[in-house]
Amino acid sequence: MVEIIEIPFLRNAVVGGILLAVVLSVLSLFINLKNWSFITVGISHAAFGGLAIGFYMGLSPSLVGVVFAVFIGLLIAYISRHGKVHEDVSIGILFSMSMALGVIFITLTPNYNTDLFTFLFGNILTMTTWDIYVLALFSVFALSFIAFSFQKIMYCCFDEDVAFTSGVNTAFYYYSLILIIAIATVLSVKLVGVILSSAMMILPVAFANQIVWHYRALILLSITISITMVLVGIVVSYEFNLPSGATIVFLYSVLFSLIVSIKTVLRKINVLS
Repeated sequence: MVEIIEIPFLRNAVVGGILLAVVLSVLSLFINLKNWSFITVGISHAAFGGLAIGFYMGLSPSLVGVVFAVFIGLLIAYISRHGKVHEDVSIGILFSMSMALGVIFITLTPNYNTDLFTFLFGNILTMTTWDIYVLALFSVFALSFIAFSFQKIMYCCFDEDVAFTSGVNTAFYYYSLILIIAIATVLSVKLVGVILSSAMMILPVAFANQIVWHYRALILLSITISITMVLVGIVVSYEFNLPSGATIVFLYSVLFSLIVSIKTVLRKINVLS
């Protein structure tokens, strides 16, 4: 780890990975409470279409990806709240369309750039100092908004109808969360890629919930285990020349499966109620 921190691009990977681990872990609480797992999958796949359009137009893929993911995310949110089409159907159609659009623009892109595949599967080692600044700024904004509005957001997550009748602007917090999730999805692409970014928003609280239940403990444990998995994943991928994003998610998934298996065994022998 000391050797890794001494290397500039690996140091960027560690700092960027920690920032993303914190933000995604906090968002994971609301995603699990609202059962938004499929929405995050839809937004992450939508981001691919935006990234491909950015490459085709010669613009910043990340910037175009953010704009496109935000648009699709808000469209999913609007349909979920007001549309007559079932939420799962609308999400499935939109993320399939976005992926198809991405493939079309990849094909049309002159002087095809293979770096686009790093957006699919992630390569945290390509994270630059500028990426760190953007991540830090977004992290401060997102976490400050969540901290300032935490009670109202939690109220909306548990019972949106009661929150609305109590005077809480539920629509504002609903769309704000979707907006933050969409931006976080695109920014996490370099960590784990479009394909795996949704996993990093689902796994933290899903894992922590196997051990603790209070929301404060959930957030703290989620952040701790996510940072640990990112650091371990970077070290393992560096030592064995493996893709960093896939390694992080694989180790996280194995750890989650292990804790679930242990709890199942303990229940069977009546150690747990």
